[in-house]
Amino acid sequence: MSSGVLASLNTGFHVGDMWENVLKNRRILFDRFNYDYRSIVAATQVHGTDVRVFDQGNRGEGAFPGTTRSRCDALVTGEKGLPLAAYSADCQLIYFACPGKEPVVAVAHAGWKGTLGNIAGRVVRFLKDNYSIKPGRILVGLAPVVCRSCYLVNREVAERFYAAGWNSNTGLEPAGSSKYRLDLNTINTRQLLRAGIKKEHLTCNDWCTSCHPELFYSYRRDKGVTGRMIGFIAIKNSEPKA
Repeated sequence: MSSGVLASLNTGFHVGDMWENVLKNRRILFDRFNYDYRSIVAATQVHGTDVRVFDQGNRGEGAFPGTTRSRCDALVTGEKGLPLAAYSADCQLIYFACPGKEPVVAVAHAGWKGTLGNIAGRVVRFLKDNYSIKPGRILVGLAPVVCRSCYLVNREVAERFYAAGWNSNTGLEPAGSSKYRLDLNTINTRQLLRAGIKKEHLTCNDWCTSCHPELFYSYRRDKGVTGRMIGFIAIKNSEPKA
């Protein structure tokens, strides 16, 4: 329902779009998967590494403007039918699913700060410590993200990644004029494998948000004037949508 630079399925309230458009877009998306867009749970993303648990008491937080209550970049739930949502326009969303009699799901938002702080590994450790879930059981999916060729960072950011052990072979390389190419996809993938995720349980990503304007919003490509994509994960509920 959105138009102009925000065309067409913008789901962010904070980018200058009309709220009515955003709500209609969310309804279009969630109706397709038989979830009520009014029942999603989302947090204010702060580019950190905090992981928090949400339950039915949080239902609807973030569904409408001004209703978010939590500030974090990783959401976890064991509640059926409760969609956990996160937003992106170049950052990588990471989805976690732990099947079993008592399933648990999570979604994480990883920009360069979250990736530097190993938010992917932190979610794995959180699931292990709080739910006794072995990393080898966790299924993980990586969403589209700005690619190495399109993502240039300055020397200060690069030095922080170098100090953390990343280099030209593992996601960071010089690009001239004090600029460096940063590969969030590769680094997040390696962190997940280091955390104990099995390679066969990891669905990798081959899409760059910046390279495909026909498919994705991109903060870098569009110089900050763009919409937001929403991603969500939920434990299926056998009961029909209200």
